[in-house]
Amino acid sequence: MDKRALYNLSYGLCIIGAKDGERLVGCTVNTVIQATSDPVTILVCINRDNYTNACVKLSGEFSVSILSEKAPESTIGTFGFHSSRDTDKFADMHYALTPSGLPYLTEGTTSYFQCKVINAIDNYTHTVFIAEVLEAENLADDPPMTYAYYRNVVKGKTPPKAPSYVAETTEAGKRETYVCSICKYEYPGTKEEFERLPDDFTCPVCRATKDKFFLSAAG
Repeated sequence: MDKRALYNLSYGLCIIGAKDGERLVGCTVNTVIQATSDPVTILVCINRDNYTNACVKLSGEFSVSILSEKAPESTIGTFGFHSSRDTDKFADMHYALTPSGLPYLTEGTTSYFQCKVINAIDNYTHTVFIAEVLEAENLADDPPMTYAYYRNVVKGKTPPKAPSYVAETTEAGKRETYVCSICKYEYPGTKEEFERLPDDFTCPVCRATKDKFFLSAAG
Protein backbone atom coordinates (compact mmCIF):
# COMPACT_ATOMS: atom_id res chain seq x y z
CA MET A 1 0.00 0.00 0.00
CA ASP A 2 1.31 3.44 -0.93
CA LYS A 3 0.32 5.36 2.20
CA ARG A 4 1.38 8.62 0.58
CA ALA A 5 -1.98 8.52 -1.19
CA LEU A 6 -3.50 9.39 2.19
CA TYR A 7 -1.83 12.81 1.94
CA ASN A 8 -4.61 13.75 -0.48
CA LEU A 9 -7.27 13.51 2.21
CA SER A 10 -8.31 16.93 3.50
CA TYR A 11 -7.16 17.78 7.01
CA GLY A 12 -6.78 20.90 9.12
CA LEU A 13 -4.16 21.37 11.82
CA CYS A 14 -5.44 22.12 15.32
CA ILE A 15 -4.22 22.31 18.89
CA ILE A 16 -6.20 20.42 21.53
CA GLY A 17 -6.15 22.06 24.96
CA ALA A 18 -7.02 20.33 28.23
CA LYS A 19 -6.22 20.43 31.93
CA ASP A 20 -4.46 18.12 34.36
CA GLY A 21 -5.89 19.53 37.56
CA GLU A 22 -4.76 23.15 37.32
CA ARG A 23 -1.93 22.42 34.87
CA LEU A 24 -2.49 23.20 31.19
CA VAL A 25 -1.76 20.48 28.62
CA GLY A 26 -2.20 20.14 24.89
CA CYS A 27 -1.18 18.46 21.64
CA THR A 28 -1.27 18.91 17.87
CA VAL A 29 -3.90 16.96 15.91
CA ASN A 30 -4.90 16.89 12.26
CA THR A 31 -8.22 15.08 12.59
CA VAL A 32 -11.09 17.33 13.71
CA ILE A 33 -14.32 16.76 11.81
CA GLN A 34 -17.82 18.19 12.23
CA ALA A 35 -20.27 15.34 12.76
CA THR A 36 -23.68 17.04 13.22
CA SER A 37 -25.05 20.59 13.12
CA ASP A 38 -27.97 20.45 15.59
CA PRO A 39 -26.57 20.08 18.14
CA VAL A 40 -23.08 20.85 16.88
CA THR A 41 -20.82 17.86 17.47
CA ILE A 42 -17.33 17.05 16.26
CA LEU A 43 -14.99 14.06 16.06
CA VAL A 44 -11.42 14.41 17.31
CA CYS A 45 -8.73 11.75 17.00
CA ILE A 46 -5.90 11.72 19.60
CA ASN A 47 -3.13 9.15 20.00
CA ARG A 48 -3.72 6.88 22.98
CA ASP A 49 -0.11 7.39 24.16
CA ASN A 50 -0.51 11.17 24.32
CA TYR A 51 -0.76 12.58 27.84
CA THR A 52 -3.46 14.95 26.57
CA ASN A 53 -5.58 11.91 25.66
CA ALA A 54 -5.58 10.72 29.28
CA CYS A 55 -6.44 14.22 30.54
CA VAL A 56 -9.36 14.54 28.12
CA LYS A 57 -10.70 11.14 29.17
CA LEU A 58 -10.45 12.08 32.85
CA SER A 59 -11.95 15.57 32.59
CA GLY A 60 -14.46 14.93 29.80
CA GLU A 61 -13.73 18.26 28.10
CA PHE A 62 -11.23 19.96 25.80
CA SER A 63 -10.68 22.99 23.61
CA VAL A 64 -9.80 23.16 19.92
CA SER A 65 -7.62 25.93 18.47
CA ILE A 66 -7.84 25.94 14.67
CA LEU A 67 -4.46 27.01 13.34
CA SER A 68 -4.17 29.55 10.54
CA GLU A 69 -1.59 29.73 7.76
CA LYS A 70 0.17 32.38 9.88
CA ALA A 71 0.86 29.93 12.71
CA PRO A 72 4.62 29.53 13.20
CA GLU A 73 6.06 26.08 12.65
CA SER A 74 7.47 26.25 16.17
CA THR A 75 3.91 26.15 17.56
CA ILE A 76 3.21 22.89 15.75
CA GLY A 77 6.60 21.59 16.83
CA THR A 78 6.08 22.46 20.50
CA PHE A 79 2.68 20.79 20.68
CA GLY A 80 3.48 17.94 18.30
CA PHE A 81 6.96 16.74 19.25
CA HIS A 82 6.98 17.10 23.04
CA SER A 83 4.95 15.53 25.82
CA SER A 84 2.82 17.47 28.30
CA ARG A 85 4.02 14.97 30.91
CA ASP A 86 7.24 16.94 31.26
CA THR A 87 6.79 20.11 29.17
CA ASP A 88 4.72 23.22 29.83
CA LYS A 89 3.69 23.74 26.20
CA PHE A 90 1.74 26.93 26.88
CA ALA A 91 4.63 28.64 28.72
CA ASP A 92 5.80 30.70 25.73
CA MET A 93 2.47 30.90 23.91
CA HIS A 94 -0.16 33.63 23.68
CA TYR A 95 -3.32 32.02 24.99
CA ALA A 96 -6.59 32.65 26.79
CA LEU A 97 -9.06 30.48 28.68
CA THR A 98 -12.52 29.32 27.67
CA PRO A 99 -15.45 29.93 30.07
CA SER A 100 -14.65 26.61 31.76
CA GLY A 101 -10.93 27.39 32.03
CA LEU A 102 -9.55 25.43 29.07
CA PRO A 103 -6.59 26.95 27.20
CA TYR A 104 -6.72 28.04 23.56
CA LEU A 105 -4.18 29.90 21.44
CA THR A 106 -4.89 33.51 20.52
CA GLU A 107 -2.18 34.02 17.89
CA GLY A 108 -1.87 32.07 14.64
CA THR A 109 -5.41 30.75 15.05
CA THR A 110 -8.65 31.37 13.18
CA SER A 111 -11.08 30.28 15.90
CA TYR A 112 -11.57 28.11 18.96
CA PHE A 113 -14.14 25.65 20.33
CA GLN A 114 -14.95 24.55 23.85
CA CYS A 115 -16.14 20.94 23.79
CA LYS A 116 -17.75 18.39 26.10
CA VAL A 117 -17.04 14.70 25.46
CA ILE A 118 -20.17 12.63 24.92
CA ASN A 119 -18.49 9.41 23.77
CA ALA A 120 -15.03 7.94 23.22
CA ILE A 121 -14.02 4.96 21.07
CA ASP A 122 -10.54 3.42 21.20
CA ASN A 123 -9.44 2.63 17.64
CA TYR A 124 -6.13 0.76 17.52
CA THR A 125 -3.51 3.46 18.29
CA HIS A 126 -5.92 6.38 18.71
CA THR A 127 -9.06 7.40 20.57
CA VAL A 128 -11.93 8.94 18.61
CA PHE A 129 -13.63 11.48 20.89
CA ILE A 130 -17.18 12.53 20.00
CA ALA A 131 -17.91 15.88 21.59
CA GLU A 132 -20.56 18.58 21.68
CA VAL A 133 -19.37 22.11 20.94
CA LEU A 134 -20.53 24.37 23.79
CA GLU A 135 -18.71 27.59 22.84
CA ALA A 136 -17.14 28.85 19.62
CA GLU A 137 -15.56 32.12 18.56
CA ASN A 138 -13.82 33.42 15.43
CA LEU A 139 -10.50 35.08 16.23
CA ALA A 140 -9.14 36.04 12.79
CA ASP A 141 -10.09 35.98 9.11
CA ASP A 142 -6.86 34.27 8.03
CA PRO A 143 -7.11 31.03 6.01
CA PRO A 144 -6.95 27.89 8.15
CA MET A 145 -3.82 25.79 7.83
CA THR A 146 -4.64 22.61 5.95
CA TYR A 147 -2.46 19.54 6.21
CA ALA A 148 -1.57 19.96 2.51
CA TYR A 149 -0.43 23.56 3.14
CA TYR A 150 1.65 22.42 6.11
CA ARG A 151 3.43 19.73 4.09
CA ASN A 152 3.78 21.52 0.73
CA VAL A 153 4.32 25.15 1.75
CA VAL A 154 5.63 25.07 5.31
CA LYS A 155 7.51 21.82 4.51
CA GLY A 156 6.61 20.60 7.97
CA LYS A 157 7.10 17.11 9.35
CA THR A 158 4.31 14.90 10.69
CA PRO A 159 4.62 13.87 14.36
CA PRO A 160 4.99 10.06 14.70
CA LYS A 161 1.85 9.89 16.87
CA ALA A 162 -0.36 11.61 14.27
CA PRO A 163 -2.98 9.38 12.60
CA SER A 164 -1.63 10.41 9.18
CA TYR A 165 2.04 9.67 9.97
CA VAL A 166 3.96 7.85 7.24
CA ALA A 167 7.58 6.89 7.85
CA GLU A 168 9.87 8.63 5.39
CA THR A 169 12.85 7.01 3.70
CA THR A 170 15.99 8.57 2.31
CA GLU A 171 17.77 7.48 -0.84
CA ALA A 172 21.46 6.70 -1.02
CA GLY A 173 23.71 9.32 -2.55
CA LYS A 174 21.98 12.35 -1.06
CA ARG A 175 24.01 15.12 0.53
CA GLU A 176 24.84 14.77 4.20
CA THR A 177 23.37 17.18 6.71
CA TYR A 178 22.20 17.17 10.30
CA VAL A 179 18.67 16.11 11.24
CA CYS A 180 16.80 16.72 14.50
CA SER A 181 16.19 13.41 16.25
CA ILE A 182 13.01 14.77 17.86
CA CYS A 183 11.02 16.23 14.94
CA LYS A 184 13.19 15.22 11.91
CA TYR A 185 13.81 18.83 10.86
CA GLU A 186 16.65 18.89 8.33
CA TYR A 187 19.22 21.66 8.73
CA PRO A 188 19.28 23.38 5.30
CA GLY A 189 23.05 23.94 5.24
CA THR A 190 25.97 21.56 4.94
CA LYS A 191 27.24 19.44 7.80
CA GLU A 192 30.28 21.76 8.05
CA GLU A 193 28.00 24.81 8.42
CA PHE A 194 25.98 23.02 11.10
CA GLU A 195 29.09 22.08 13.03
CA ARG A 196 30.14 25.75 13.07
CA LEU A 197 26.84 26.80 14.67
CA PRO A 198 27.08 27.96 18.32
CA ASP A 199 26.50 25.40 21.03
CA ASP A 200 23.28 27.14 22.09
CA PHE A 201 21.66 26.56 18.67
CA THR A 202 18.18 25.01 18.95
CA CYS A 203 15.87 23.41 16.42
CA PRO A 204 13.54 26.06 14.93
CA VAL A 205 10.65 23.59 14.97
CA CYS A 206 10.76 21.76 18.31
CA ARG A 207 13.53 23.70 20.14
CA ALA A 208 15.67 20.61 20.66
CA THR A 209 19.28 21.41 21.54
CA LYS A 210 22.16 21.00 19.10
CA ASP A 211 23.26 17.69 20.63
CA LYS A 212 19.92 16.15 19.62
CA PHE A 213 20.87 16.38 15.91
CA PHE A 214 22.44 13.46 14.01
CA LEU A 215 24.22 13.26 10.67
CA SER A 216 22.09 11.81 7.89
CA ALA A 217 21.63 11.73 4.11
CA ALA A 218 19.04 14.38 3.16
CA GLY A 219 17.06 14.88 -0.01
